Amino acid sequence: MKSGLALKAAVTDEHLKGAVTILANLVRSAHLKRALTRADPAPSLNFWRVIYGNLLDMTVLEWCKLFGSDNEDHQQVHWKNMFHDESAFRDGLYRHLGISSDDFFAYWKELKTYRDTAAAHLDLAKPLVPFYPKLDHAIASSYYYYAQLLPALRNRGMTQYPDDLQAYAEAFLAQTVDIASKAMMATKNIDGRLG
Repeated sequence: MKSGLALKAAVTDEHLKGAVTILANLVRSAHLKRALTRADPAPSLNFWRVIYGNLLDMTVLEWCKLFGSDNEDHQQVHWKNMFHDESAFRDGLYRHLGISSDDFFAYWKELKTYRDTAAAHLDLAKPLVPFYPKLDHAIASSYYYYAQLLPALRNRGMTQYPDDLQAYAEAFLAQTVDIASKAMMATKNIDGRLG
């Protein structure tokens, strides 16, 4: 097995379990949104549009727990609070994503801005966010984070988690595409107008 980066001494089993839960929620939300979008990229039924938006928001919120602000008290599983060698994590992440540090910072800022002005907070002094972030780097960075955690999970006897988060997520997506298509077909004749 590939060795991951060393964890900080204060990282407990609860930290590891918390990080895995967030990573799983993130990739499932992102891939469920993708599956629904494949089934219908622009649904007319408000029911589906609300779900699409909620899945986007949840993905961004979960990603920010791992990659957003690194406050040690409030974001205990942020990567900087988990891994001992920040430079090694950061450099590996950029290589994994195939982007520069400037590109990553721009992406980080985009997701953090969306979180801060649309998903988690509402600041009436600022205009509404005029964009919806793409999730490719959020998903790929989650795969990288998980791969760095995996050796520690196994060393601590936590074998219930998948060996590869990306393979798990792709299997989830494949299953979900079929479910999403059937759900869309089942609701295609429903009139979503109120009143």
